[in-house]
This record gives sequence, C-alpha cells and structure tokens, in this order.
Amino acid sequence: MQSIAQLPLRATCAALLMLLVHSRPASSQVLDGIWLFADRVAVEVFECSGLVCGRIVWLLRPRTPAGQPDVDRLNPDPTLRQRPLCGLTIIWGLQPDGAGHWSNGRLYDPQDGDTYDVTAERIAPDRISARVYRGVPLFGRTEILIRDPQLSFDGRC
Repeated sequence: MQSIAQLPLRATCAALLMLLVHSRPASSQVLDGIWLFADRVAVEVFECSGLVCGRIVWLLRPRTPAGQPDVDRLNPDPTLRQRPLCGLTIIWGLQPDGAGHWSNGRLYDPQDGDTYDVTAERIAPDRISARVYRGVPLFGRTEILIRDPQLSFDGRC
C-alpha cells in the first residue's frame, strides 16, 4: 500500500492547480469545487484573498499501513513533518490571467517536499491543464485535473 508521500508529488500538485482553474463571473475567477488528480488525490479549490488556493480533501490512501494518518514527512522544515496531509493547503497564489487562465501560483508537493511554480488553463468545463515547473515552464510537467469526481467515502479527509 502506497502512502501519498510515495506518489508523484509533482503530479499531485499539478492536479491541485487544475482545481483552481474553473472560471466564474466573479473577479477572482476562482474554480471553486473539488478536483481529482491521477485518481489518487482530490483538492478543494477556493478563493483566498482574491487569489486561488487548494487543499487536500481526499486521498486514495489517507492512512499508512500502520493505520495512522499520512503526514508531510518530507517537508524541508522538520517542525512540519508530523502535520497530516489531509487538509493541507498545497496550492496558493494562483492569479486570474485572462479568461480561463491562471498564473503565478505555487504548488507544494508533499511527495518530495519541494515547492513549484504553477500555471493553469481550463480546457473544458470539467477539465484543467496545469503546468508545474521550476523556473522555466518548458522543463516542467503538465497534469490534467477532473472536476467533481465520484470519490469513495473511505479516502475523505
């Protein structure tokens, strides 16, 4: 059984960013709702100070094999390594950048403990394409997020 820390964190972060891209008439164009990434992690996207943020609300495997909640064990700050992944804000600062586009966001990947730049684009009413990278988007990774997935109750945070 894999813990969330064993899953590709960059992919997870990209998925979370995608959750933030659903546009609405509001000036912040927040993509409110729940978005699924790689069938392993769901992020609730919400407005935070006029920007877009996202927190983990569902994990395919929310507990370790020992039955304990999975924690942020690879965080570079040792004082944060025992915080649960469920409820953890992993996307922040995503700004509207035209219709259906968001930029200048940050994504924390608990799988490797690193923080990345992220941009997002709504490619369909229920799909977001997120680009997760460091410095240069060309060398990053694209992830697709799906809106309002049918999630099992077991993984809810």
